[in-house]
Amino acid sequence: MGKNGKIVVLVSLFLLITGTGVRVYAQSTGPVLPEGVTCDSLARFYRAQPFFCACEFESHTFAFPIDTVLSDTVWFTASAADLTRGISAYWFSTTAVTMEVYALCVSTEPTFTLTIGGNQMREMDVSRINQKLSEMGDAVAYLKNLTPHIRAYPHNGGFGRVYCYPYDEGPLGTCEDSIPIRHGMTYVCSRPENVYRLPWENMSSKGQAFIRWRQMDKNKPADFWLTRSTCDGEEVARAVLSDSIHVFQLDSEMLVTARKEKQDLWLHVKHEEGITGRFWYYNNPKWAETAPDFAATECEGKAVTVNMRSYSADTVFTDVLWVARDTLRTQEVNLAFTQPEMKYDTVNVDPNALARGYVHALTNKVFYNYGDTVVDVVKKNSCTQRYQITIQNLNKDEAISMPEAPVGATRKAVRNGQMVILKDDRIFNVLGQQIDNK
Repeated sequence: MGKNGKIVVLVSLFLLITGTGVRVYAQSTGPVLPEGVTCDSLARFYRAQPFFCACEFESHTFAFPIDTVLSDTVWFTASAADLTRGISAYWFSTTAVTMEVYALCVSTEPTFTLTIGGNQMREMDVSRINQKLSEMGDAVAYLKNLTPHIRAYPHNGGFGRVYCYPYDEGPLGTCEDSIPIRHGMTYVCSRPENVYRLPWENMSSKGQAFIRWRQMDKNKPADFWLTRSTCDGEEVARAVLSDSIHVFQLDSEMLVTARKEKQDLWLHVKHEEGITGRFWYYNNPKWAETAPDFAATECEGKAVTVNMRSYSADTVFTDVLWVARDTLRTQEVNLAFTQPEMKYDTVNVDPNALARGYVHALTNKVFYNYGDTVVDVVKKNSCTQRYQITIQNLNKDEAISMPEAPVGATRKAVRNGQMVILKDDRIFNVLGQQIDNK
């Protein structure tokens, strides 16, 4: 069989899928060309893209997580299962990088493309990737059983480091291998503890910067703190973030000093297991027009929610709020809580009742002594009720005592309006504490 005959035999193994720009062929576990057939001749026959041979014979295995340095075009062989996990891709470089996903090396168009700007991060969740795959129509059935190829290439001769993780996951930063912090970059924190390094040259010369945090469960906050010079160095700032609109404003003087002295800062992030959050670092924030003042008066015991936070005590403060990307705004907040109105109740109690503890029906407070007591009745998110309760003898003009008991026995009596316990020549209160018998 001549050269052309061998090519015809090989061609018969290919299946064409129309309408998507994708050509699918039966592929062995490692492409082996028949004798006399070159990759270039096969590429010419199928009018394949110039990258066909590099895609087939120079691909690296793609498996999460990816952590590699790119200075030229690199091909990866992936699986549909990998792609349908979504993707979070970080690119540390001054130029952009593009990742193109092809169903096969003979595909004429990428299934989808992800371009990441310099020192940026891009994400595609599972729903978006499935949408891209569904646009391929019937080709999806073939794609699930084949090995898609990813072409990654820096722009303009760029050089940088790329991390690739499934969606909602991110690289683990430690003191030994911390993740660099760049302005405006998204960082996924899916592990309970992560460490990031803020290089001094990335700090604002004006010393103005903030960190924004976002997570689904605002009842499980994240702790942020900064150390100076080394990862385990002096702590210089700390904040707790629990919602998506409040930010961690970094101290301007601290940043200016660190930049002048060429000292890096380390950002430590800690949160509960099972929480996934994202944070962003921004230099030189823009300031939107100040929000209208917020003032409210409420009764003590209730709470007032302002900008996703709950307050239950008098307070006056300036709230700093995130608006969009690198823009903040301020709002003056003035909250006042009124004291509950005093209610009065006088109860005549038999001394025998005090001996066991008298339960006041309105407050459920237990009384053992005569006299005046102020009691607050507190219920969740209800106005506090305040009572002054006066407990007095049924016969308040006479001292009432229990009948005499044999010498040495324990007796009860009321002295000066207070229940006491007598034993021999000693006197005790109802808590068993000895008191002066004069």
